[in-house]
Amino acid sequence: MTIPEGATEVILSYVRRKAAEWTPEQLAQRVEAAVAELEAVARAVPADALDARRAGEEWSPLDCIGHVAEVNAGTASRVRGVVLNGALPEAAASAPPVSAGREAILAAHAAVVAAATRAVRVGDGDPDAAIAWLHPFLGDLNWREWFLTLRVHSLDHARQIEALRADR
Repeated sequence: MTIPEGATEVILSYVRRKAAEWTPEQLAQRVEAAVAELEAVARAVPADALDARRAGEEWSPLDCIGHVAEVNAGTASRVRGVVLNGALPEAAASAPPVSAGREAILAAHAAVVAAATRAVRVGDGDPDAAIAWLHPFLGDLNWREWFLTLRVHSLDHARQIEALRADR
């Protein structure tokens, strides 16, 4: 998947601005709302349409659900590790494979995001803001910025899943 031209700068500006502006509670609320929207859209896809691919589409709705869950699981587990331990964890969590099915993927996704959200809420401020790691499109981000990418990524793929579902 590619990000449309010019979108990287817009996303980076948003993530940096809001990550600095919002409290940990506000960040957590925004991420939870986006994940809830993603899950609602994912569950609205009829079971018989989960594996269907439209002409010209790279992904089925289930492929998209699996992708967003896999990427978000890695992000959420890294954020949790930095917030709780002051360091990136050795290994990041991952979602079950697409073959596990929609509900297993969504349940694993919800659990790892909830663990990161709890950590953000109970964290002791921002002692680890200097810890940054490379995002493939946005460059180095700190944990607050990475945490907010969960919102952006979830909403982006919720729209994609909705479009894939609507065309059926």
